[in-house]
Amino acid sequence: MSERCGNTGEDDRHERAAETAAMDLASAELEKVTVKILGFTGESVTVEYVTIAGNRPRSNGNMLWLWEGTVIDWKHPDLGKKRSIPSEDSKGSTAMKNVNIGRKEYIVGYSVTGCVAGICGSGLVKPDVTQLAPESVTIAIDTLTPELKVSYATLRGYKPLSAGNWLGLWRGDVLPWDAPPPAEVAHPEDDANEGMVTFHTSLRSKSTYTIIYFMADPSKQTENTSAAALLRFDTT
Repeated sequence: MSERCGNTGEDDRHERAAETAAMDLASAELEKVTVKILGFTGESVTVEYVTIAGNRPRSNGNMLWLWEGTVIDWKHPDLGKKRSIPSEDSKGSTAMKNVNIGRKEYIVGYSVTGCVAGICGSGLVKPDVTQLAPESVTIAIDTLTPELKVSYATLRGYKPLSAGNWLGLWRGDVLPWDAPPPAEVAHPEDDANEGMVTFHTSLRSKSTYTIIYFMADPSKQTENTSAAALLRFDTT
């Protein structure tokens, strides 16, 4: 019978802890939904949009919304103008017509679900107005070890917990449209428009991981079309 030293398990744990502590971020690349106002007249606004690679805006029911003011009017969709995206390209431009653009400021929001709760990118019609919050949903790595902590920010006045937002973690380079089940799922901590989530999955060294922020359908963890931001990173 082979003999095992009594401290073997403890030594292994110390070695794994040392490896974890030594892990660092090699690189990271963020994809997010962005909106840019290319121009406007008294009756139309031309909008340039960029979404997650592989998105099919027309099939997925993506929508542009417009309100008077500098903040998305989350509680009053009926006061906004909406326009469906006519193209299947993940990025492009389109015009919102039959709108009444006066001398006041206006804001355009891009929804990946079609409804107001799916708006994850915005742009101001007046370029000289100071933006008070992120123009897009963003995610970033706060700490890598011993647990993966990810910070997030949504648009001003948005309530990510009530809206059913969620984040998924995958090992490897994945896209939301045909992703396998995630290694772990995390949810926003509250209805503040920014915060932090923690993933408890042990990360491997010298590996690629993907974190995706979704605006809706937490029960639908594969082939989800509500992706707002995607962060791809490598560990050392």
